[in-house]
Amino acid sequence: MSQYLVLSHVSVQNANSIAGLTWGFPALTQFLGFTHALSRKISTKYEGSYATELAGCAVVSHDIHNKVYQPKKFSDFEFLQSKNPPVLAKHKNSSPPIIEEGKMNLTVSLIIELSNSLSMTTAEINKLQNQVDHLCTGMRLAGGTILNIKNIKLFTASTVEQHSKMLKKIKQLTLPGFVLVDRSEYLQQHYQHLLQKYENNELYTPQIFDAWLDFLAMKFKAVPKNDSNEPLTSDTPADWQYISKPFSGYLIPLMSGFKAISDVYDAGEVLNTRDEVTPTCFVEAIHTVGEWKGVHHIPTLNDVMWRYQHNGQWYLCKQVNSRGNNNNSDEELSSMKQTQSKKFNDALNLF
Repeated sequence: MSQYLVLSHVSVQNANSIAGLTWGFPALTQFLGFTHALSRKISTKYEGSYATELAGCAVVSHDIHNKVYQPKKFSDFEFLQSKNPPVLAKHKNSSPPIIEEGKMNLTVSLIIELSNSLSMTTAEINKLQNQVDHLCTGMRLAGGTILNIKNIKLFTASTVEQHSKMLKKIKQLTLPGFVLVDRSEYLQQHYQHLLQKYENNELYTPQIFDAWLDFLAMKFKAVPKNDSNEPLTSDTPADWQYISKPFSGYLIPLMSGFKAISDVYDAGEVLNTRDEVTPTCFVEAIHTVGEWKGVHHIPTLNDVMWRYQHNGQWYLCKQVNSRGNNNNSDEELSSMKQTQSKKFNDALNLF
């Protein structure tokens, strides 16, 4: 038996727009972090009531509005910034600094997976849905304030026919929208293609970062208008042709987790941390490639469900396809590592 909790059309104000090297949509870790926080609140506030955990989460985007502006035509977009605290009359001789923050308003739906199915009556289901609604109003999603949740529903299915009906109802709740799908296998395939393409090139060895940029950079190439064998110069007539992306689809750069760059320090060993009871480890953001697909294209919920996976120094958000295989295998993680992996203390000695 499977159970899913659907938070339909969640309106969020002032959510984080910057995620690692990317901006425009919150990181996956923030949605799974919200799922984990909600799971802990349910188990803490209503102890003994629900013997389950909220294990995975699928993200459906309905509307986004990044708080940016364009200083002039064809220039880069810049985030709208405010000075906190604002400039007051008594501060006229000193202006408060601006700490750059990227904010956005968005509307998303979350399909949350329950690790253990609950046997509940209709009254108990309504009680759980009301409790979740009450808890969410006091929480933050991706650093933003939850203004409204259109609908909260708990779905249960055990047979193939019930799963089909449940998927149809969930699609109805989350339409119109686009669900985020992991496409890290595209990145791996394109990286292997570049390695073969430049195998005999002594001047250039492609890196995984080069392959990642091919999915988000807009590239053009100059094609000479004539087929003469004359040497090419800057004055040679040419047409500029667009270089298509390695794969088709609405592909985006995506932050999908963290990788440790230091040892785990005991609580209190590192100064100026958030608390003195939690061990500390320095990490860097991990990026991959994702794709926005229409909700009506979802084959099964398991194909779009993001879950945490910890593997040594890697702390990633992963999806498992319908065949039960991870989209990111251990071999792929190993190939994505840099040629040298330095400890945090060793890196500090370089400066």
